[in-house]
Amino acid sequence: MIELNALDVLNRRKIDFIAPQFSKIKISEGDLFGDDLENWIKVKLKGRFYLQKTPGLGTDSKVRSVTYLGFEDHKELTYFMLACPHLRRK
Repeated sequence: MIELNALDVLNRRKIDFIAPQFSKIKISEGDLFGDDLENWIKVKLKGRFYLQKTPGLGTDSKVRSVTYLGFEDHKELTYFMLACPHLRRK
């Protein structure tokens, strides 16, 4: 049986602004493996999320691409950090 998510049907899962109640994280571009991150979030998680790539400063004071993520459900941020295969682990 296919389980439908009402937020997906209404196209309201990915939002354009970060609300104050969201759990937030900043990830440098070097930590990601391509553009599969959003697809992984849509398949594995169920709540609303914020995803934005912007220019930012790296640790060497050079301009780099930085990804900001926010999840409405705090548990989804924890699951993302533990299970997402697109993050490089050191």
